[in-house]
Amino acid sequence: MAKAKQVHWSIDFGTSNTTVCEDRAGEPHIVNLNGLAKSEPLTQTPIIPSAVCVLDRAAAKVLIGQAAVAYNWDGTAAGFAHGFKRQLGDESSRQIIRVDGQPFNVRQVTQLYFRELVAKLEEQFGEPVLDVTVAAPMGFFETYRAELQSIVRGLVKVPWWQRMLPFLRRGGMTVRFIDEPVAAALGYGVNVGHDQTIVGLDFGAGTLEIAAIRTRAGKTSESGTAEVLGKQSLRLGGDDIDGWIVERFAPEPLRKLDMHRVALKWEAERTKLLASAGQTGHFTFNNQNYGTLDYHGLAELLAERALYRNLQDAMQRLLDELRTRHGLEVRQIDEVLLEGGSTLLPEVRNLIGETFGREKVREWLPFESVARGACIFAGGAQVDDFIYHDYALRVLDEKTNAVEYEQLIPRGTRYPTQADFVSRYYAPGYEGQQSLNLFICEVGRVAGRPVDWQKRPNGTEYFQPKTDGDHAFCLCLNEGDEALSLNPPGRGASPRVRVTYSVNGSRWLCVTVHDLLRKVDLKVNEPVIRLR
Repeated sequence: MAKAKQVHWSIDFGTSNTTVCEDRAGEPHIVNLNGLAKSEPLTQTPIIPSAVCVLDRAAAKVLIGQAAVAYNWDGTAAGFAHGFKRQLGDESSRQIIRVDGQPFNVRQVTQLYFRELVAKLEEQFGEPVLDVTVAAPMGFFETYRAELQSIVRGLVKVPWWQRMLPFLRRGGMTVRFIDEPVAAALGYGVNVGHDQTIVGLDFGAGTLEIAAIRTRAGKTSESGTAEVLGKQSLRLGGDDIDGWIVERFAPEPLRKLDMHRVALKWEAERTKLLASAGQTGHFTFNNQNYGTLDYHGLAELLAERALYRNLQDAMQRLLDELRTRHGLEVRQIDEVLLEGGSTLLPEVRNLIGETFGREKVREWLPFESVARGACIFAGGAQVDDFIYHDYALRVLDEKTNAVEYEQLIPRGTRYPTQADFVSRYYAPGYEGQQSLNLFICEVGRVAGRPVDWQKRPNGTEYFQPKTDGDHAFCLCLNEGDEALSLNPPGRGASPRVRVTYSVNGSRWLCVTVHDLLRKVDLKVNEPVIRLR
């Protein structure tokens, strides 16, 4: 009888939302649990609200996830609890809800959440959950892991026939833990088996946390741990921004009515997500429009409320801590990993890139990286690095003179590539042209989703932004580079230069430029930008 393949499950238990990942064929994927999960609007990732609603004192009837949130639509359900993750390590005995006179503490509520979560997995997939890896915050006390390990171990059951016939058992019950920043690094395709300094920036609903860790060869791949070099935290997140939007648009008499608090918060969140995606959000309540908010308007609101200044201050404090305690400069940081939905807010990614270096920042898996990485860790798979973003050359449409992007390196490209991965021929744009710019841009994730590339008759794919929001997600990474000199100046419509693009083992996009007229190389395998 063929040996059944071990199924690995991972859980990224978050303060606001939880993500579950499954790996049974060496390719981890995020699980969509019917009735419990909702689709995150920007990235469409299935996420499960970290919420519980106890409906009776015997706790036999419990709702979790989106079902619990929907039940508590008006905010008046007595048995509703959320945000209990942070209390598990040091306040697990604290009472947080009371139903029919019976109190429930943090530990009990967390048990109910995981009980229903695992039960739903077993029901939907028709098999027992025997292998679970849980991602844990690095800054939490060991008591947090102990509490969570006890809870999860108590839920993972071995089938009766395996207990009765041990020789038929196809793998025992296993519970693992891995540090969240290490899991995120694995999920983003970073090989943590190498000596590296990594910054993980988690900006969610309630807090902003920035941690610097050092991974070491021969240690992390076995234990899933890493050394914490520094950490900064700020009680600021998406919930605060929702409150600012409510204050901006909802009249004060409306805000003072507690019965409308939840509905106003949800409308603010919806408006925020639309504006972050480059669309226009209309703040509407009871069929009345109280105002609109677009990408630039939201950026102005965040600036007024000092979000950008607070973010910059937190990053600078971390850099000061690294310099003072470890003698590390910003240039010695290898990777910056973005997690949490608030990293999708306007200009947040730009600020982070300006502080640490755009070429170091990996993003666009803010809800998936930790769960995916935990599954990769559980399966013992080798990390196969690949490029997560599309990269393109910024050009002008010959007919309309509008800016568009010519795809060079598609997302998912494995690296290093061959030396002649992409070759392009470029003709002068006008008679007498004396120089040529190669503006390399990051594209491909407008509003959290890949753009729709259009193939032209020449076989090359292009993207032309239609709105200001589209343009905001197309970032030029080398605008300050010196232009290529054409001597003699360009003439005619025939190609003048051949440019060959490749990606080396350090994720640098390299170019070789050959002048077809003079038959000489202007650049040879020269690094231009570091891809993410």
